[in-house]
Amino acid sequence: MIITDGEGSGRSVGVSGENALKTNALTSSIEHHINHHDQQAYHLIFQVTPDSENPSEDLSEACFLYMKNTSLTDICIEGFHWRMGGTSNSDSIKFVIGDTGTPVGGTINTPANCNAGSGNIADGTFYTGTSITGLSGGTTLDRIYLESSNTSDNFNFEQDIIIPKNYTFTMYAETGGTEIDGTIIFNYHDKEIG
Repeated sequence: MIITDGEGSGRSVGVSGENALKTNALTSSIEHHINHHDQQAYHLIFQVTPDSENPSEDLSEACFLYMKNTSLTDICIEGFHWRMGGTSNSDSIKFVIGDTGTPVGGTINTPANCNAGSGNIADGTFYTGTSITGLSGGTTLDRIYLESSNTSDNFNFEQDIIIPKNYTFTMYAETGGTEIDGTIIFNYHDKEIG
């Protein structure tokens, strides 16, 4: 069997003395490919002060961010940039998947496409607010502790968070009362086959 370049040039691939293919490859991250080629990378930017006096449902925490995927393509959440306002303030933030119900009390927040030449918009429902109610039943994925800072910090979801069509991602603040400036970093990406 001969492996050629597939473009009709007649060139075949080289093989090393250990029967390995010789390659000279250009590579890029999957995130770069999704942004540059598919134009489906987004930032959901928010500035909100969760309301500790009006917690979501029967929980002691206030839901301040809601995302629901309405695309046939999975949402892959890569990470979260944040800065907490004030001085000597702190809060515990909970990340939840699979909340159900109708969100009440939030404001529509349109994610920004990371490719300036793209006209694509994120396919989903996106809300931020001081206390989004009407949700329950989700699974807590992680909890992080935030402290006041004059600079932004980053939290990377090591395994990424996958949100299929009609599933949700929500964020809750335990204490509330302090402004949180943040960005959810996500893209739309189908499962790799191979």
